[in-house]
Amino acid sequence: MQRSPPQTTSQQIKFSSNPDLAESLRGNENANVNFRKRKQNYDDNQDAMLEIIEKKIDEKLNAWKSELDTSIATTIKNSMQIIIEQEMEKISLSFNKIFKHVNDRLDTIETSLCFATDRQDSFDARLTEAEIKFKENTGISSQISELQYKMDSMEQQARLYNVEITNLPERRDENLIAILEKIGSVIKYPIDTSSIVSIHRVPHFDKKNSKPKNIIVRFTTKILRNNFITAAKLAGALKSDQLSISGTVQNIFINEHLTVKNKQLFRMCREAAAKHKYKYVWIKNGTILVRQTDSSAIFAVRNEHDVKKIK
Repeated sequence: MQRSPPQTTSQQIKFSSNPDLAESLRGNENANVNFRKRKQNYDDNQDAMLEIIEKKIDEKLNAWKSELDTSIATTIKNSMQIIIEQEMEKISLSFNKIFKHVNDRLDTIETSLCFATDRQDSFDARLTEAEIKFKENTGISSQISELQYKMDSMEQQARLYNVEITNLPERRDENLIAILEKIGSVIKYPIDTSSIVSIHRVPHFDKKNSKPKNIIVRFTTKILRNNFITAAKLAGALKSDQLSISGTVQNIFINEHLTVKNKQLFRMCREAAAKHKYKYVWIKNGTILVRQTDSSAIFAVRNEHDVKKIK
């Protein structure tokens, strides 16, 4: 029986345990541990450095941002200030123009007011002077009024023989004496041509009056005139168809012949009497008479001041 050959020394070395190898390996392990620790410390230091760098960058960026914000705000503020100053300058110029225009207008108004004041002062002075003269001439004015009244009375006295026929239609080639005789026949007061001094139409005082011209008849005596007027009033309303006058029927009126002034006064009396419910207003011998009722007193109206008595 064959046995395996014995192992050589080298094989023994190869497979036998080596205490130095373990120590060597332990040295390598310590080195790895130290390397890892150094690497970890390096990494930690690197992270810290990165963190510091990032922080510095953030601080720098924030500083730049703050500076940029400040710069932008300053730029905007300066721009807005410039724009505002420009607009304010424009507004100031516009207001200056407006104020100048207003001041010019005020100066013109002030000049006008001064002129008006001077004119008013002049008028006041002239009015005062006129009042003084009027007071000084009161006696003369009274005398003038009295003379005017006397002249009006004389003019009315000159018409005491006259009768005025109004609203009688006009015809070409009319015979006024024949018309008057016809009127006398209608009112039952026959007219003798020998009792007529004159008969004619007269123009109206108011040129715009389109009514027929009035007829003025002058009798030889005042008694004939009064009797004719009385007969006409007793006969009642007189109309144009009663006198055989063709056309639209017209009312014809027969009254005393008044002056223009007394006609105006008579119209004023009638208007005032109608307003204040007076019953009678009439004329007798050129004088206007007024009576409120049948039992009231009769009073004469000789001027406009007397018209105020009708109230």
